[in-house]
Amino acid sequence: MRAHHDFSKRFLLAASGAALLVLSTSLAEAQSAPKADLEDVATTQPADLTTAKLENTIGTRCALGDGVPQNYALAAQWFDKAALHGYAKAEYNLGMQYYFGQGVSKDETKAAYWWTKAAAQGIAAAQYNLGNLYFLGQGVPQDYGKASLWWRKAAALGNTQATSNLATLARLHPEYQTVAAVEKKTVVVP
Repeated sequence: MRAHHDFSKRFLLAASGAALLVLSTSLAEAQSAPKADLEDVATTQPADLTTAKLENTIGTRCALGDGVPQNYALAAQWFDKAALHGYAKAEYNLGMQYYFGQGVSKDETKAAYWWTKAAAQGIAAAQYNLGNLYFLGQGVPQDYGKASLWWRKAAALGNTQATSNLATLARLHPEYQTVAAVEKKTVVVP
């Protein structure tokens, strides 16, 4: 019985140390992040941005099982906290949770809501995903014009799949040919 108690005590100390390491690493990463990072924005005060970054980092680690047991429900809770600060990356991540039904009920309308917020802050992946939702009519009314709009924004930020989708849209619906032709000439893909 004593051996079991000693093991439990050592395990708790190790787990506490690992949790502290995870949180201190997140804090160091958040404090050293470049201020000009386009995707590292929040619609609130600078102090809230630091808090939101930490909450998003914890959510990411929970979703990936990075240093902690994988737990999508807990990840969604952390993403929600960070998204409520207006943190664009968390808004994108929360949209992913809703789209795939990871830790929350699958809800394409809520995915569209969160991706719209992230897309408005310049998250190219959110812009691309939002274009897909409008193209397919998932969670939003089908609208090729809005699909094209969001894909053009994503393509302008270097998303090559968005450029490909614009070309596909032009083939399927010739009325969008001009948009795709202009984008092909103006979008520089690295």
